[in-house]
Amino acid sequence: MKKILLLFTILFIYTNSLSAQRTFVLHGVHVPNKNQENFESQEIEYNSKLAQDYVDSGKMRGWALLKRVSGIGDAEDYKFNYFWVHAFDDIDQMVAHKEDPFWGKFEDKFGFKSSKLKGNGISKSGIYHFMTQNEFNTGQGKYIILNDGKVNDIQAAIELGIETGKIFKKNSKKTGMTGWGVATVIAPQDKHNDSNIFYWDIYDSMEGVMKHMANQGAVLDIPNNMSEKFLSNLPNGFNHRNIAEFIIGTK
Repeated sequence: MKKILLLFTILFIYTNSLSAQRTFVLHGVHVPNKNQENFESQEIEYNSKLAQDYVDSGKMRGWALLKRVSGIGDAEDYKFNYFWVHAFDDIDQMVAHKEDPFWGKFEDKFGFKSSKLKGNGISKSGIYHFMTQNEFNTGQGKYIILNDGKVNDIQAAIELGIETGKIFKKNSKKTGMTGWGVATVIAPQDKHNDSNIFYWDIYDSMEGVMKHMANQGAVLDIPNNMSEKFLSNLPNGFNHRNIAEFIIGTK
């Protein structure tokens, strides 16, 4: 009986700690080349200000627009070329925003309907929900690597990620890394979305990004035994590794 009570106590603590964890939504879309300049200007002029209002009022933790860096691989291989990131303090805040999103306040703030803006031909929309397990930020970054894949042991990946994050943070000044994080997938969870782990690496330059992708830079500081554990737990490698730049974000 004591063992059962102990188990329920552990589960209760674990469940409540998860419910208080930060979450974020990654919304990928495709914007045709001819519309990208207009799309970005509208995001800067309107959506970023609406998002900032929600951050200032405590309804969101943060928001950003990312653009996949062109000139890497075949553009047809990539479903999305822009990503909105919506960050929240917890699941409750995330769900509340879904029911009352900041873009619903467009007319109240600007005095006209958003439908009057020029269309941008957005297509291939995909929305993914994550729970942050560990992260750090040391400054403003310019580029970010978005990584997702399927690990054999999620808990082992989280624990190894935490140790990796400590090393990255310790040496961030010399490598130019300004942020890093590991998250687990909340939704979707089905055969169409094979990934169960998500990592991000933020750098202040493209040089730092490329060195990271080449297993140099910050990655060189990871001990061999940790690298071996990471690779053995991710046997098929990453499903996606998108390199994106920051276009605009909230403070």
